[in-house]
Amino acid sequence: MKKSLMTLVLCSFAFGLGFGFNNLAFSDVKTSKIAYVNVAKLLAASKTIQAAESQKAKQTQDMLKWYDNASADIQKQKTAEGKKTLIKKYEAQLTQKKKSIKDSYAKKITQVDTQLDNAIKQKAKELGYDLVFRKDAILVGGTDITSSVLPLVK
Repeated sequence: MKKSLMTLVLCSFAFGLGFGFNNLAFSDVKTSKIAYVNVAKLLAASKTIQAAESQKAKQTQDMLKWYDNASADIQKQKTAEGKKTLIKKYEAQLTQKKKSIKDSYAKKITQVDTQLDNAIKQKAKELGYDLVFRKDAILVGGTDITSSVLPLVK
């Protein structure tokens, strides 16, 4: 009987000790501050993006003029072999021009992405936010910090 009483006391003590640690662990939970930003609004305000869009439009217009000149040059050729040679030449040049425009634009986009990322991280840290999401990923809750990040966008 003493053994069963002692076992009961020890089990009760172990249960109470485990329950106490469990409560202690859950009472220390830190709540995260959550924010969100409107990335589309930040991108629209970016002067680098505006310049990249303008440059891309100009390069596209220049490419269309070049294409018209190339087409006229091909039409001037009298022989089928001459036309075929010029078509290959101009197709290679067109591919290179398209790649150049695409690469230039992608480089600017990457630059803006890095700038936005750094600006958002800086402002979130200043304001004490643990998590920042895109506005389109949030249904309910969080704080909009877009207007705070906007002055940091270049």
